[in-house]
Amino acid sequence: MSKSTAPSFLSPRRILVIAQSTVTHLIRMKVFYFLAPIAVLFVGLQFFDGLWYAGPDTTLVEQELRMHKNICLGTMMLFGCLFAVVSTALLIPGDVEDRTLYTILCKPVPRMDYLLGKLLGVVFVILVAMAVMDLLMVATLHLRVEAKLAEITELLIDRGLPEREIESVRAEVAAHGSTLNLQYGVLAHFLKAAVIVAVALLISTFSTSTLFTIAVSVMVWIIGEFQWIVRDGLFNDAEYGELPTTADRIVGTIVSVVFPDFRLFGAIADGASRAQTVIPSDVGQLCGLAGMYLGIYVVLSWFVFRDKEF
Repeated sequence: MSKSTAPSFLSPRRILVIAQSTVTHLIRMKVFYFLAPIAVLFVGLQFFDGLWYAGPDTTLVEQELRMHKNICLGTMMLFGCLFAVVSTALLIPGDVEDRTLYTILCKPVPRMDYLLGKLLGVVFVILVAMAVMDLLMVATLHLRVEAKLAEITELLIDRGLPEREIESVRAEVAAHGSTLNLQYGVLAHFLKAAVIVAVALLISTFSTSTLFTIAVSVMVWIIGEFQWIVRDGLFNDAEYGELPTTADRIVGTIVSVVFPDFRLFGAIADGASRAQTVIPSDVGQLCGLAGMYLGIYVVLSWFVFRDKEF
């Protein structure tokens, strides 16, 4: 008789099968219906002229294009993060309720494979949704920039400005169009949503309530947005020259480790919306930071999940 072998700890095939099942489950939840009003918003921005070009100074035009990008990027960030929290909070409790989890784990399937499959499935859906929103943003922004360039060029030609100055003004406006920097901003928001998926996955492994998982995940998200204020207050010198105590530094370190610093992700996106030069090495460091957070939260999720009885 052949001796039965234990399943490998990590199997890409098993992970992909669970991820595919997760994607199918999320699609059946009609999550992509949320893209319809977002598409209407992005296209509607194309026809909104809240600011109008008033002369050779391109400040107003740049503000209008920046507003367009801020609304689009902000919508993408909000959708990605909220979807990350809600969908992940529903996965494990849903599998327990319909007994799918018992069927999967009795195969047997290592629990790390199960967690990675769920994580990969949610992240893939977010990636597809943000890719669709990115295409809409790029298309509407391109049309808007071309319209503004045509208006400005015609006005400057009528005023008799030299061609060199006209090209300079056009370059300033074109810098606020669809560039690689803008895609760095989209990537930053995607990485942020992926980290929030890992956070929600960790919380769902020990939570008995979907509502509790959503509430705590949102709280971690909010703390991550503003934890730099606490960290700066504890690690930097006090206002009146008093140095922070050892206890303050310990608390600040714990806050920095437990709660991801989402300001770093927002800094890349903000620079992209302002047409500032985003250094590729900073984007690489952001990817490494997101990978570190994902690894930490997945391992912690596995430590909690492996001892649970189903």
